[in-house]
Amino acid sequence: GCVYLMPTATLQPDPMRHGGPALRVFLNIARHWCLTEDEQMRVLGVGDRALFEEWKARARSHEATAIQVEVLLRIGSVLSIYGSLVTLLSHERSSDWIHAPNSAFAGKSALDVITGGQLEDLDRVARYLLAQVHG
Repeated sequence: GCVYLMPTATLQPDPMRHGGPALRVFLNIARHWCLTEDEQMRVLGVGDRALFEEWKARARSHEATAIQVEVLLRIGSVLSIYGSLVTLLSHERSSDWIHAPNSAFAGKSALDVITGGQLEDLDRVARYLLAQVHG
């Protein structure tokens, strides 16, 4: 008879393979959104500045950069937020929106929300924007 083996691949990000590319994309978005280094660290949930500097240097030189899975998930949320904003507005206007007070977040800006420190904060903004995209 036939033997069928289930594939072992999962949807879990690979910290070593995805770390550098994910961080490079995040840094490009962060630069476009004019995020300070402190804001970038809060979005990513990174408290160690020296570690963050090392990650950035390794990512920019295209070295393998292992970052925690939670940081990869946070970057995924940022990519979702950015993608939704480009769909709804434009690349250029995404920075204005992220900084502007928003009634959907009790008058806070999306940046205020995503720098709150929790992965759930990023997911909340990502879900809000996906709902706007998909009506």
